[in-house]
Amino acid sequence: MRTDRHVLVAAQDAELTASVGRAVQGLGALTLELARPDAAAGLWPKAARAAVMVLEVDPRANGATTLVRRLAASVRDGRLIVAARDAAADQVRALFRAGAADVLTGPFTHSLLAASLSELLHGGPELAQAQGEVVSVLKAGGGAGATTLALNLAALGARGDEKRRRDPRSTAILDLDLQFGDADLALDLKPRSTLVDVLQASERVDPRFLESVMTEHSSGLRLLAAPPALTPLDAMTADFAAEIVDHAARGFQRVFVDLPDAWTDWTFSVLGRSSIVLLVVPATVAGAVRARRVLEGLKAAGVQTPVFLAINGLHGLLEALERPSRIGRNLETPVDAALRFDPAAPKAADRGELVVEAFPKGPLAKDLGACLLKLDARLEALGADAAFSELAA
Repeated sequence: MRTDRHVLVAAQDAELTASVGRAVQGLGALTLELARPDAAAGLWPKAARAAVMVLEVDPRANGATTLVRRLAASVRDGRLIVAARDAAADQVRALFRAGAADVLTGPFTHSLLAASLSELLHGGPELAQAQGEVVSVLKAGGGAGATTLALNLAALGARGDEKRRRDPRSTAILDLDLQFGDADLALDLKPRSTLVDVLQASERVDPRFLESVMTEHSSGLRLLAAPPALTPLDAMTADFAAEIVDHAARGFQRVFVDLPDAWTDWTFSVLGRSSIVLLVVPATVAGAVRARRVLEGLKAAGVQTPVFLAINGLHGLLEALERPSRIGRNLETPVDAALRFDPAAPKAADRGELVVEAFPKGPLAKDLGACLLKLDARLEALGADAAFSELAA
């Protein structure tokens, strides 16, 4: 799982920025990232990737506590330090109630910042604990086949492959589509517990509890099923969505997160904790247009998680060879995997079976196997790059 080791500073005060910089140098193995405090929309994904965030606010401003509340829900483990120069006692209390882990009122000295940062980071597992890989699944519009693709890739990874000497890996699917998630139907499972139970038990959720409410499939993968009834998307907070993903990554070697079509505040929290984003695009003009919107949206939001682009539903071998390159050129993004349309796939889905199990020798099953190999290779390369960066640091 991708874990950034940096302190995010959103401040205009030169003294504050300089003091944080000196404090970070003294802590070691951390870097500094600067952001504009007035660019609120771009702060959410940046906060989700940071080990700690230092935010400067005007305690007299009407939107100060609202900004603190939203960022405290996004930053990892709520590690948000708020710098509010000359804040009054009631203003400090309001900032703490909004979710600040610490509130500094000035002067912003190096020793003060170092003590606050050290206290928040001391004993924190996020900076050192090895975790599983997280694959967040986005779709370029409805009907892209993203859930089918994710479930089949997860099942292939969970059962392993003796011929290719690939050992089975513990694999989980988190169906976070609160309103229209149907991964349980696709797997013909009847879960006794769903995401609703996790939301209701938010105070006691840990890796063991999360695994206990999952349902196991015959392939070996485990599913956290979506709610059985329509649930408002804001029933999930950014902080809790990140917590669920983090707990899953501690318990499984690979976690697929099936996200809803609509983007929310917690979408960026999940994406920021992901190793890679699997973007599934239908092989149509509309699919390519929607994929461009998704890619531009990720860029605008400051999401730096690498994207694995899969084109789905290609008709025939010739189209499978030609169209992905055209779509890739149009999107200015290389296509990582191409999957052919297989009329047997809907039949398998109607029976609650996976394509790789019901029709293992079909064209889509073969393409899914090739896709998994490419995804494995990409994740392995990203892991190697991350390890090299840590050694260099």
